[in-house]
Amino acid sequence: MLRWEDEHRCRLRDPRGSGPPRRRPHHHRPEQKVPTCPDWTAADLLWHLTEVHEFWGAVLAHGVTREEEAEKLEESAAPRPERFEELLARRVAATEALLEQFDAHEDEEPAWFWYSAEQTVSVIRRMQTHEATIHRVDAELAAGRRVTPIAPQVAHAGLDHVLRVMWPAAVEWIPEWAEIAPVAVAEITAEAGQPRRLLISRWSGTRPRDGREFDAPVGRLVTDEDETDGLPRADVSGAPLALDLWAWGRGQALDHLSGRSEKVEIVGDQAAVAQMEALIAEGHD
Repeated sequence: MLRWEDEHRCRLRDPRGSGPPRRRPHHHRPEQKVPTCPDWTAADLLWHLTEVHEFWGAVLAHGVTREEEAEKLEESAAPRPERFEELLARRVAATEALLEQFDAHEDEEPAWFWYSAEQTVSVIRRMQTHEATIHRVDAELAAGRRVTPIAPQVAHAGLDHVLRVMWPAAVEWIPEWAEIAPVAVAEITAEAGQPRRLLISRWSGTRPRDGREFDAPVGRLVTDEDETDGLPRADVSGAPLALDLWAWGRGQALDHLSGRSEKVEIVGDQAAVAQMEALIAEGHD
């Protein structure tokens, strides 16, 4: 089994992971739609991964620790290349530059990240591993191919990342003018793992500057049963691979896995099941 660091590097350099040789990306149509990101083409997906790797490589290279510094980096980014071949080359360069920065920094070193509870190189390393893995799934679906399974340790960690970083960060971003109310609890259990209790709430309100109405679900892990007492409950279970894809909003990939079949089972109070499905449908910014 690969060590985590080896797996991490393989995922970033070639998000497709292990498996039989495949045609190079430029043999596919850049204009091909991405089923899991319907507003994107294959070229859009490649550009997204490129600019993400460029941005986080720059965050580490410049020792960025404050949001104002990160915003300046984002504003100074080079524009998207017009030619697809140039985009392919730039993606390779961006990934190599990011890996060089990971080599140059220890996990515990401070670094800016968009979730205040996580402000070290470690969370950037983890985020980029999982983002590259999930976008590999997007690319395979766009190419009409079967989805390569995710390594068990990466799938476990990917689910954990959603539970501990992606969903809680959205709670942190709720505006001051909004109201928030708990609506359900979901216990999420991966095979051979311990249940994780997720409190689902909804935030709502009218944005003062333009009168726009908002009503959206958010989730965060809780350990205090008093916080969830009396709320409708759902139980979510499945293999780590299935739960990882599901939590990242790629549940449709479960119907296209290579050499296996997986599913996520959600049972319980109808109201809780509906709120859990709404949270998944909300996606990740």
